Amino acid sequence: MSRYEQASHVFWRCQYHIVWTPKYRFRILKGNVGKRFID
Repeated sequence: MSRYEQASHVFWRCQYHIVWTPKYRFRILKGNVGKRFID
């Protein structure tokens, strides 16, 4: 399977970048996971 999708006259490659933003600004991530995101 090709890394690119194709139609009759175009080729494209879709990539997504997911950004997680909590609604409230208090610390949800705790422990080692929270420390990794702070660094």
